[in-house]
Amino acid sequence: MRSARRIRVVPALEARTQLGRLMKEVRRDGLRILVEKAGVPMVGIISAEEFQRLVAEREARFTVLDRLRRRLPAIQEKRVARDVATALKEVRRRRRA
Repeated sequence: MRSARRIRVVPALEARTQLGRLMKEVRRDGLRILVEKAGVPMVGIISAEEFQRLVAEREARFTVLDRLRRRLPAIQEKRVARDVATALKEVRRRRRA
C-alpha cells in the first residue's frame, strides 16, 4: 500500500516566484502541490516519475476499454442516445410514482 503523500496548497503568485524551490521539494520529498488562483484550484505539480506512472496507468486502462469495445456489437450513437433517454424517462416516472 502506498503511503499518504502530503499535498500543499500554494497561491499562484508563490508558485510563479518560487517554482524552482517547489520543483526541488516535489522531486526530493515526493510532495504534491495544488496551485490556486483566487482560491480556485488551477493546476497540480507532481514529480515526473509520478506523472509518467499516471500516464502509463491511464493508457493501460484505455487499452482494456478498447479491447472490450471491439468485442461489443456496433451500435449507432443515435440508438444509444434514444435508449438512454428512454431509460431516464422510465426512472423518473418510477420516482414520481
